[in-house]
Amino acid sequence: MLPVGGRAAQGVEREGSGAMKSRSRSAWTHARRRVRRLFTRPLAALTASLAPPFYMLYMRLVWSTSRVDLGNFGELQKLCDAHDGAVALLWHEEVFTVAYGYWWAGIRGHTLASRGDVGEVITRLLLRCGYTVFRGGSTTSRSRHRDGVIDDLVAHMRDHHGVLYGLTVDGSKGPAYRMKTGGIVVAGTCGKPIALVRTWYRYSLRLPTWDRTAIPLPFNWIAYSYRGPYFAPESLSDGAAVERFRNELEDDLVDLAAESYALMGLPRPANLVKRLPAPAIATPQGA
Repeated sequence: MLPVGGRAAQGVEREGSGAMKSRSRSAWTHARRRVRRLFTRPLAALTASLAPPFYMLYMRLVWSTSRVDLGNFGELQKLCDAHDGAVALLWHEEVFTVAYGYWWAGIRGHTLASRGDVGEVITRLLLRCGYTVFRGGSTTSRSRHRDGVIDDLVAHMRDHHGVLYGLTVDGSKGPAYRMKTGGIVVAGTCGKPIALVRTWYRYSLRLPTWDRTAIPLPFNWIAYSYRGPYFAPESLSDGAAVERFRNELEDDLVDLAAESYALMGLPRPANLVKRLPAPAIATPQGA
């Protein structure tokens, strides 16, 4: 058994040791971040320069060697022209082809990109594909808070004519094939119609991401699809009406994707399903 004084001394020694370890970890973390910046900044600049031309070359190879069916996709631009703007909604799994695929189809979209290094790469790529890109937010989770992004999208659409957004409604983290309400809010606030769109392909590589992003291969079959228009409820403050509308859009977008898989003779993903309807509430007899 230690005397009381010995215990106190031991406690001071332990506290001192803990403080030293904490300062050591802090110094190591700071040094590691500085070293990481030394490497990541030049690498980000190189990527921003090289990625867009490589993307364009690859996508031109894919489209030029493939059978491409536009279907009724031309209706999307007509819808935008008729209403001086529109919001197109799609699933995140096809995001790789949006920039080039829409440009090839004659669509000149508008979009938001962050101010960070990744945003710079995306911005340069989109500009090559004829997009109007405005920068907003950053790569930090706080700055990318959804309300702020929606405000940026609404402000841009209100301030410019002919804005046609293409929004991945289950991004950026999923779950896959489950629609968020951001696109509905943007369209409803600005009084613009909504379209559901799809670009799909028979042969692709699937990345090991949450949405299994698809990269089309050359010598392919590529098909575009369009469904709409839809109009958001007049009052976005009516939560029940917005939720019913979201469910309708989600079901139709699930159907549109399922049709594209069937068209290509591909198995439908197990999670590409509609939500189960809410259970009915039994009414007591005599009520």
